[in-house]
Amino acid sequence: MSISSQNLGEALLWIAAGIAVLALIAGLAVWIARRRGSRTIAIDAADAVARVWLFVCAVGLVFVVWRAMSGGEMWIETLPATLSWPEQPSCDAAPAGGAAVVTCASVTSVSASIAQLSAGVRAVIAAGAVLAVIASATPALLITIVCRQTFRGVPFSRSASRAFLLAAVVLLVAGTGAELTSGIGASLAAAEALPRSGAELTSNGVFSVTLPLWPIGAAIALAALGAVFRHGGVLQRETEGLV
Repeated sequence: MSISSQNLGEALLWIAAGIAVLALIAGLAVWIARRRGSRTIAIDAADAVARVWLFVCAVGLVFVVWRAMSGGEMWIETLPATLSWPEQPSCDAAPAGGAAVVTCASVTSVSASIAQLSAGVRAVIAAGAVLAVIASATPALLITIVCRQTFRGVPFSRSASRAFLLAAVVLLVAGTGAELTSGIGASLAAAEALPRSGAELTSNGVFSVTLPLWPIGAAIALAALGAVFRHGGVLQRETEGLV
């Protein structure tokens, strides 16, 4: 969740509101589970939050595709560009005194709304957004699968262990691909919409791409959990055979 505000208190309040909504959903699930006499209240709450999470991701996916196909303006958060300042800081030594002062600065990216982008660039930007939504939805889908298997009394089933391994692959591909594709799309948009020179805002002619490390760590963790669940399934079947 990302919130921007000119007031820190207001931004924190919106964050708290989002957390409160999730807590309300979890609390409602707990209340319903208690009414039904469920013995898996925590799992019921996790399943409910995951389902809402999936619904939000589905709505976001529809919005991303609609925005790409509508042909309207596209908002790009990090457009690689250089801004010509009227009075560029000299990058000299700081003057005497205790007040904070900017001695040197440069602009490497801006946030911009661009209209009339070509279909190819729009497709690249949309692909990055779609991959980001898929990466966001993967943990929720995994939680839903594990909860469903637990409700059936087979938490360490082959389906659960395979779900962990599949989620590891999807998160690795989608998480990495979202960052790379979004960076390439922003660079292509800058090259298409901005001049290389002769204006206050120009393209810097650089392809700004990022290889994130978190999808790799998350994929390793999920793969390890998949192995643990697979081993748990073996032990569960051996224990059932002894009964």
